[in-house]
Amino acid sequence: MEIIGESLLSSRNYPCVLFVDDEEALLASVRRMLRTQCILKTCSDPHEALKLLRQSPDQFDAIISDMMMPGLNGVEFLAEARSVSPDTPRILLSGSLTETALREAINKAGITRVLVKPIPAHAILNIVRDIVSDENGEVRPSRLMIERMRTALKEDHTVVFQSRVDAQNFGVIGIEALSRFPELQNTFTLEEIITGAEDHPVIGALTFKVLDFIIHHRDVIGSRFGAVPISVNLSPHSISDSNFVNSLLDFLSTCRNLPKIEFEITEQSNLAFTAEFQKNLPRLRAAGYPVFIDDFGAGNNSMSLLRKGHFSGLKLDKSLIARLDDHNTIDSSFVEWVTHAAHQLGMTVIAEGVETLDAATFLQHIGVDELQGYFFGHPGPLPSIN
Repeated sequence: MEIIGESLLSSRNYPCVLFVDDEEALLASVRRMLRTQCILKTCSDPHEALKLLRQSPDQFDAIISDMMMPGLNGVEFLAEARSVSPDTPRILLSGSLTETALREAINKAGITRVLVKPIPAHAILNIVRDIVSDENGEVRPSRLMIERMRTALKEDHTVVFQSRVDAQNFGVIGIEALSRFPELQNTFTLEEIITGAEDHPVIGALTFKVLDFIIHHRDVIGSRFGAVPISVNLSPHSISDSNFVNSLLDFLSTCRNLPKIEFEITEQSNLAFTAEFQKNLPRLRAAGYPVFIDDFGAGNNSMSLLRKGHFSGLKLDKSLIARLDDHNTIDSSFVEWVTHAAHQLGMTVIAEGVETLDAATFLQHIGVDELQGYFFGHPGPLPSIN
């Protein structure tokens, strides 16, 4: 199947970084801070990281490792990494390093830099960019994730669907189309794949690919779920590109018997505050396509976007919903307040990640409009194309 929108791809580059540390809290922080600035792969086990390197020796533009790790310390790991991928810069992260240990790290592992902990994530990124930049200051990463995504869109992409239900009677009133990459997900998590592409025009090609899938299987979708709206994820990067929005609206306008399409846009990207984004988003709604804030409450942009007033509704992030089962008063009060505030603005409220009857009952009680989550069904393929 031809990928509509392929001509929109550009050559914008991002450094591809392997980060190895046995502290999950640090890895989570690095993922959160750097996810929109580089293509990031994290490993808590240095042996797993070496296995990944051996599979694709030229995959990464930089390798960062903590010094103190059980089983294999940072110098030993980076020395092994040097033998596997000798041309990839190696960075050691350490709380303290003696002169002898530093000499060993340089001689044995050929490290490029030593970073002293604690160090903020943005400083790590600046150092990585400095190391992998050319003489003109342009980042020269391998862009392997982008190339993998392009290949996957042709050979390794499918779409699954998850139901959205009415919060009052639990009847199906919508579905969400979700991309899957069966082969690529053997190496990367779905989050890592999407994160590596979401600020590159290739993410726009993914949107067109999902729409193609919906169009070609609309009869099966209708038979399975009925004539319900289908929500499709859309990147803030795509909305900030007027050429993409023009192509999207032209494409949708030429489709016959197209199911009702709704779009979900993640709140975690600062591109949502650009002038182009704010200009283009209302065009989608004006053309009759509702737009929802996805992952509401997961990042720092939720309230600011809510004030913009361009959205048809919001989806409460699954992390908020998961904490409801812990009887967390702060989170439950926040969810209730957001629901009431959104309703006052004329917005629909959807809760995703609902996994228990207790959570569903609470959300029903406070007036949430729709529910989505494992309690009502896992994402699954269409029956005729299993």
